[in-house]
Amino acid sequence: MKVLARDQKLKEVRNQDMIAGVLYGKGIDPVKVMVERKEFLHNFHEHGQVSVFACEFNGETHKVYIKDLQRDVMLPDKIMNFDLLKVSAKDKIHAKLPIHLLNKELLESKGFIVQQNVQEIDAHYSVEETPEAIEFDVANLDVGAIIKLEEISIPDFIDVHTDLNLVVLSVVHQKVKEEVEETEEVKEPILIGSEEEA
Repeated sequence: MKVLARDQKLKEVRNQDMIAGVLYGKGIDPVKVMVERKEFLHNFHEHGQVSVFACEFNGETHKVYIKDLQRDVMLPDKIMNFDLLKVSAKDKIHAKLPIHLLNKELLESKGFIVQQNVQEIDAHYSVEETPEAIEFDVANLDVGAIIKLEEISIPDFIDVHTDLNLVVLSVVHQKVKEEVEETEEVKEPILIGSEEEA
């Protein structure tokens, strides 16, 4: 991805269908940059905020990853600004890795409900690694299953900084969920002098 030095105001940058950002890290002073929106989105969809890619700036190529994003409050899918962090081969990435549940539809076809309580984990890993997500197959689970993070297989190269005792998911039957929702319904208050009070 090629980024350009930026001295224009944010509004001017966005009017050119570009995204403003900041490039910083070891061996480089923080610098304001901008990149074509189409090019940035291509890299973001390919690498997300979890893996390193090449970034060209002023004729030099740096290894970077997307450290942070700022989105439009009214349109969350629209990226407004970004931070690129330059890294070296010895550095570690600090990122949020999503947890993807495989074969969830198989349980749902049986009338089961898979309730996922933890969507991502806080992780550190070498820049040489490129994990996209943590995957867990729920195909063989049955009603009543409760899975904690410590029960999910995570590659050894990932240092997990999320509580391993957290319940990631549970499996319940549709009827159980409906009964719970019914008990949580708030009854209408009874007015003094109403027929129900009598």
